[in-house]
Amino acid sequence: AFLVRRLPRGLSLAGFGVLNHMVRMGQETASPAALARALQVTRGAVTGVLRKLSAEGFITLEPDPKDGRGKKVRLTPDGYAARQAALDATAPLVARFESEMDLAAIRRIHPELRRIREYLDNNRDL
Repeated sequence: AFLVRRLPRGLSLAGFGVLNHMVRMGQETASPAALARALQVTRGAVTGVLRKLSAEGFITLEPDPKDGRGKKVRLTPDGYAARQAALDATAPLVARFESEMDLAAIRRIHPELRRIREYLDNNRDL
């Protein structure tokens, strides 16, 4: 709720998820199907989010050069800026979290949590 109230105009939480995923994973482009899998939503759901992101100028949808029927999602400079603005808006929450939590304990369990996430990501289609 904290993040949703502070998102830049025209950016939904689902849209932030798409932008953040692409930047975090270092993806210059991604297919809608790959984004749907990564975000664990239906292709229809991601299509709606991409349509809104495109209308706001945060992404472009380009033809896939390898598949004439497919599309590629590409972040625009405005998309990068919107993602950064959303992250900047969470700075007070992050500061509070860091002051109230045992960061050493989090650092100790982080590798195991990452291993669990990777396992679940790699086995979501079972």
